[in-house]
Amino acid sequence: MPVKLVVVLTTIVSLLFLEHKFPFFPFQNSFRARITNNFELGVVNSIASSIWTIAISGYVVNNRSPHGIIAALPSPVIAGILAFLILDIYMYFWHRMMHRLPLAWRFHRVHHTDRSMNVSTAYRFHAIEIISSSIPKLALIWWLGISGNFVLIYELVFTVIVALHHSNLRLPGAIDRLLAYVILTPNYHRIHHSQLVAETNSNYSSVLIWWDRIFGTYHFRPDIENIQLGVSDEVRELNIWQSIVLPILPVED
Repeated sequence: MPVKLVVVLTTIVSLLFLEHKFPFFPFQNSFRARITNNFELGVVNSIASSIWTIAISGYVVNNRSPHGIIAALPSPVIAGILAFLILDIYMYFWHRMMHRLPLAWRFHRVHHTDRSMNVSTAYRFHAIEIISSSIPKLALIWWLGISGNFVLIYELVFTVIVALHHSNLRLPGAIDRLLAYVILTPNYHRIHHSQLVAETNSNYSSVLIWWDRIFGTYHFRPDIENIQLGVSDEVRELNIWQSIVLPILPVED
């Protein structure tokens, strides 16, 4: 079984158990239907991205640019750290763009329509967003000469952290604050899923929280338990078909 699949399944099972034992928000009546839809979207995205990966990324990773600065570094440790930082800052700016461009937001909005977060929310994305996000990333990997091993390390860390900060797990406040010096934690990402636009347009980081602090998009509020999750103009519990067609439907003003 591929390493990434093992990590994904282990992370999902572990967080489902932990957030059930230590929930932050009370579970909603629609819990089962919602997570079924979210994981169905995750499967669709996995199939779509796998087809794309088989077709393109193998060539990109195995035929890196001979002039890539990462490949030219003499120290594999420095190369690995720099590759991790570059891939993570790319995800920061990609996420920020998905909120700022109206066409991009139409697709990313699918993710934000979840009105009660749990680990399944980490897989609630539109396939078009997943595939399109990989195009500039693969070009960056080729151009900089980032090795497949470095890409895999980042993807594994990304998988775990993104699942964690979308989960409904109640971390002790002191632990959440301590972790938030380095990574995006559940409390900080819950703010990003607020219905308030000013809060939605904050905390874009995926793994390292530093990018929000550096680029002025960091936000925190103390009363996180009072956050209204989702988007204000979409009150339905969307099924998989409604989620897929949502970006082409007119958005109410």
